[in-house]
Amino acid sequence: MNKHADHNIHARHHALRKLFVNNPDAKRVSHAIAEVVGEYQAAQEDGGRFESRGVAVLGKSGAGKSASVENALSELGLYETKPGDAPRPFLIVELSAKASLRAVGADTLTEFGWEALSRDNAQTIWKKAMGYMRDLETFILVLDEIQHVRSAGKDDRESLTSFLKTLVLPRPKAIIPIVVGMSTFTEVLHSDDQLRRRYTQVNLRNLDPAIDLNKAIKSLNQYAIAAEIGLGSCVRTTEFAARLLHASRYSFGEMCAYCRAGIKQAMSDDSTEVRTEHFQDAYRLKTDCLPALNPFIATDFPNI
Repeated sequence: MNKHADHNIHARHHALRKLFVNNPDAKRVSHAIAEVVGEYQAAQEDGGRFESRGVAVLGKSGAGKSASVENALSELGLYETKPGDAPRPFLIVELSAKASLRAVGADTLTEFGWEALSRDNAQTIWKKAMGYMRDLETFILVLDEIQHVRSAGKDDRESLTSFLKTLVLPRPKAIIPIVVGMSTFTEVLHSDDQLRRRYTQVNLRNLDPAIDLNKAIKSLNQYAIAAEIGLGSCVRTTEFAARLLHASRYSFGEMCAYCRAGIKQAMSDDSTEVRTEHFQDAYRLKTDCLPALNPFIATDFPNI
C-alpha cells in the first residue's frame, strides 16, 4: 500500500471518531445536563441568584462517559473551545492521579492558557481561574477522571469535596459542575449528604447480550454508512454481535471503538465490505493474542 492510500485510510478512520452513535445512556446524560443548564439560563434571564446543581456521569472505563457529555453540550449549542477563544462557555479539565485542590486549579489555569506560579497556593490559583471564568463567560466546568478524588489523601479529599459543594452554592454567576469518572466516585458522592443532594447522578450501564445485540449491529451499520462501506452478512448476525459485545467488555464506548477498528481493517484490505476476519485482525493487533484467545474466532468465546 502506498503512503497516499495509507494516509487516506487514517483520515477516513479519524473522521469516524467524530461520529457520535446515540444510545439510551447518552440520552439520559443529555437530559440531566439540559435540565441544569435550562435552570441556569432561566435564572440568568430573571436576574436572580441560582442554586446550581451538578451532574455526575459515572461508569466503567470505555462506557462512553466523556463522549456522552460532549455530545450533550453540543446538543445545547455549546462546543469545545481552546485558549484564546472568547467566550468559553465550558471548560474540560482532566484530574491528575495525584488530585489536590491546587493541582485541579493549576490544570484549570492551563486550560485557559496560563501556568500557575510555583509560589501560588490553591486559593490564589482558584481566584485567578474564577476570574478567567467570569471574564470568558464560562459557566460549566467539566472535571474528568473524578474518581481520583477518592484516592487522594485525607486532607486533599476533604478540600476537593468541599470545593465541589462550594461550586453549587447560590450566587448570581454560578458555575455548573459536571464530574465524569469511574463508578468508584459514588463512594465519595454518597459520603456527604449535601454533595449527594446537589449532584444528579447518571450511571452508564453495561451492555447486555440479552437485550443489546441488535443495538450492536445498528451501531456498526451507522459507522459503515458513514465510511461508505458495506457490511458482510457474517457481521449482521446475533452471534457476531455477541462476540463484539464480549470483546468490548460490554462497554458501549469500547464497542464503538471496535466497530471503527474493524472498518479500518476492511479499508486496509481494500475490501468493499466489512467481514468477521477484519474484526479478528483488529482484536489481534490490539491485544497480540493467540487465536484461541480471540473472541472473534474462539468457539467458547464467553469464557475468554
